[in-house]
Amino acid sequence: MSGSFDIELLLIWVVGGAVGFLSGVFGFGGGFLIVPVLNIGLGLPMQIAVGSAACQVLGPATTSVLARRRSWDELRLPLIVFGGLALGVYLGADVLHSLATSTSNSQTNDRSHSADVLVLSIYLILLVTLGFFALWESSRALRDDPIRTGWIAGWALPPLTQLPGLGETRVSVPVLAWFGLAVGFLSGLLGMSGGLLLLPGLIYMLGMRWRAAVAASMSIVWLVALQSTIAHAWLGHVRLPIVIALLVGGTFGARLGVYLSRNVAPARGRRSFGWLALATAAMISVRLFSLIRASVMQ
Repeated sequence: MSGSFDIELLLIWVVGGAVGFLSGVFGFGGGFLIVPVLNIGLGLPMQIAVGSAACQVLGPATTSVLARRRSWDELRLPLIVFGGLALGVYLGADVLHSLATSTSNSQTNDRSHSADVLVLSIYLILLVTLGFFALWESSRALRDDPIRTGWIAGWALPPLTQLPGLGETRVSVPVLAWFGLAVGFLSGLLGMSGGLLLLPGLIYMLGMRWRAAVAASMSIVWLVALQSTIAHAWLGHVRLPIVIALLVGGTFGARLGVYLSRNVAPARGRRSFGWLALATAAMISVRLFSLIRASVMQ
């Protein structure tokens, strides 16, 4: 029993190292890989994969926040979305817990695959959408034909506020609050830090400048990680040995990735992200097909 447990932790350490390496080389968070790989590749229950993945984000997120001094202006956006994030994270974690602890109506009282199907389906939709978007955006950037940004900045639903990185543009506080609710819900349900949605949302939907978006997303990711850790730990979804293995592997992998990343152009990095997202989506689709087929045949 102990031997199989040690092998499982070693494999989790490798997963953390691979994700950290990709993050270091291409400059994007590879956390979207952790939950699918832990669940599909290593067979961990979905709620444990999600809770442990959410908890491990807290380590690097805290390091990133402490490494940078922030002005009060930079904290305005995180404070605006705080309430929506907190409510969204709780709702997402509670939905996952309810599905994971529900049982089928069969006489064997087996756990249903509702949580697996829901989480993997949402991952599939997100990764296909973001993957094709990254390929399209990076292709235009390499041709010096950037896409238009600020899609929702003009939604003037009062009250309005100004944010760093937006110049004189005033944005709607309710729109930002609902954006935080959506990010929090998906983070609580899927176990990701929110960075997968935050940076594209802040840059392309709000039109925020890159440096300001990165600074804001660091603080918001830390808030999401803290709230997700509390929610999933309360619901019993966190396994500390798994979290530690992911953290240690991710630290070594990220250092190696950063060392090898010097010649990777940002646009090419986003293109690599697009292909990786689509490859992960393909892996998820195979698993989803097997789950749905097994459910139909029962």
